[in-house]
Order: sequence, then structure tokens, then C-alpha cells
Amino acid sequence: MNSEKVWRMLLGSVLLLLLSYLIYFIRYPMWQFFSTLEPIFAIMFLSYFIIFSVALVLLRKDSRKNLSDIFKNNSNFVLLSGLLFGLLYLGLYYLVSFGLGSSFEFGDFPNLRGFEEYTCFLVGSVFVLYLLFSVFGGFAEEVAYRGYVQTRVSERYGVLLGIAASTIFFSLQHIHVFQADWILQFVQGQLLYVVLFGVFVGYLFYRSGENIWSVVSFHVLLNAFAVSVPIRVSDAFPFTFYVAEIMSFTVMILLLKYLPLKNK
Repeated sequence: MNSEKVWRMLLGSVLLLLLSYLIYFIRYPMWQFFSTLEPIFAIMFLSYFIIFSVALVLLRKDSRKNLSDIFKNNSNFVLLSGLLFGLLYLGLYYLVSFGLGSSFEFGDFPNLRGFEEYTCFLVGSVFVLYLLFSVFGGFAEEVAYRGYVQTRVSERYGVLLGIAASTIFFSLQHIHVFQADWILQFVQGQLLYVVLFGVFVGYLFYRSGENIWSVVSFHVLLNAFAVSVPIRVSDAFPFTFYVAEIMSFTVMILLLKYLPLKNK
């Protein structure tokens, strides 16, 4: 591979990543000015709208397709498959966790873990804003990292490198590089999930003939579930989470291999 050509090809992907980091750098210090959650979730929604808008510009500039073609859904079965895989993941994860001896409990509605120090004007308004952010965030990330990054790399270097690139940039985008304590917690508790998630949705995107709605439906369902259903899992032993995640995504990838989706 020509290093200069690779760099030019990845320039848009790097721009998206740096934009995400810039937004994190600006966004989190702003939170100290708010004591309620409504404006915080509104800012979070706005930050993803910026990423989404830049991704659309890059798609229009670098993609050989029209935006209408990218967002066209040629198969409701493919869209439904994303939803079914989302439900399958939830069932597998909780089933494996339960089989390994984990216990479950329900928290308060909505699931505001990580925001306990904040108040709200109305629970309903907080839930709606948080749900909108979660749903739109999943949509924006899929457009950016599968719709743009994976498609662009796959066109030149093949599907395996396309999935790898989209997974790497997707995973790096979740790391808040300006918070050292948070980075450690992320690596210990979420990195494996984000990487496995990225690999699976990248493969789903490929197997569905690059139908963006297949991965959007999967991602949005899991995000909406996390906000709406506050289930807490108490792991039986330190590696329960890792075992459950690896087993769940492995089963889904193997199943996806044999499903009659439109393979491009």
C-alpha cells in the first residue's frame, strides 16, 4: 500500500475522530454550569448532530453514491434482522450472565447511571431527551463509521480492512482522551464490548449489502433499551462480563454468516 494514498483515504475518518475529541473537550467543562439534566442531554444531542452533519458532507464528497442511495432501504427484512439481532444479543447476554451465576436487579426509571449527582425538571422530559440522544447518537455513529469509514476503506482495500478500520475508529471515538480516570474505567469495563460491537455491526453491514438501516436498527434498539430498562447485573466473578460478551457476539457472528441476507 502506498502510505500517502492510505493517509489521504483515511483523512476523512481521522477528521471525524478529531472532531469527536474536540467536542468532548468543549462539552464536558460546560456541564459544570448546569445542575439539571435537560440542558446536558440537549448539548449531547447537538454534539452528535455536528458529527452527523460532517459525516454527510464527507459522504457527499468522497462517496460514489448519492445520499438518497445510501439511505435507501431496499429490504424491510434486512431492517427487521437488525432489530432481531438486537433482541438476540440481549437474550444471550442475560442468559449467559445468569448461567454464570450473576444476579439482576432493576434500578430507577429512566436509567440515569453516571448522572446521579444531577437533578431534573421533569422525569418525563429527561427521559425523552436522553432517549432522543441515544437513538440519534446510534444513527449518527452508524452513518459515520459504517456508512462512511467502512465503505470508503472497503472499496479500496477489501471488506476485512473496512471492518477493522471502522471498528478501530468507532472504538477510539468512545474514549474521552481528556479524562485519565475515565480512560482506565473504559478500558477495564467497556472497551471489549465496544470492539465486539464494532466487529459485529461491521459484518452485519457487509452481509446486508451495505444497507445502513440494518446496523442503525440494531444500534438504536440497544441504546433505547439501555435508557428505558434499568437492569443492573452483579457479576458472579470478575470475568463474567467478558465471557458473556464474547459468547454472545460469537454466536451472533456465526449465525449471521448463514443468514440469507443480501451479500454485496
